[in-house]
Amino acid sequence: MKSISIETCEKLPAKDELNGILSQYYELIVQRMRAIGFDIDLAAPKSALAEFWANSDDYLPPKGCLVIARSPEGEIVGCGMMKCLGPDTGELKRVFVTEKARGTGTGRASIEARENVARKMGLKRLIADTLTPNVEMRDLYPKLGFVELDAPIETTTYKDQPMLRPHLHYFAKDI
Repeated sequence: MKSISIETCEKLPAKDELNGILSQYYELIVQRMRAIGFDIDLAAPKSALAEFWANSDDYLPPKGCLVIARSPEGEIVGCGMMKCLGPDTGELKRVFVTEKARGTGTGRASIEARENVARKMGLKRLIADTLTPNVEMRDLYPKLGFVELDAPIETTTYKDQPMLRPHLHYFAKDI
């Protein structure tokens, strides 16, 4: 795939368009949670979408950012979000690239775009977490200068989903 563009959104894209990429992300997360032994309700992706929309302002300026990746045909093939956790710290959330866009540098570019926004916002540190089965992110974060931490940090997932704590990997990067 050529020429994927990364867009930093000042406002939310069309709901059906954003729901399309987020639904793919949530379905993959549910699949991976089931793979590590969780009995996840089939309605979980819809609940997660509702939670996102209820808190979507956290991922737009001035509190955060949302980036989307588009194919040359205009299809959303990736997304990523960042929200402020405090005056100096941003948290990367919902980093996702579709199967057909993997291996193109789209994930890397979406993280770098959010890192640039975080610097402009005056943030000094980015954090992220990911599940053990998410080998793609566990491999990518260190390549972008993130350090895997030995101890948990209070990410959104850590606070909201305590049952996942034994399966989370935590990353941080000073920016």
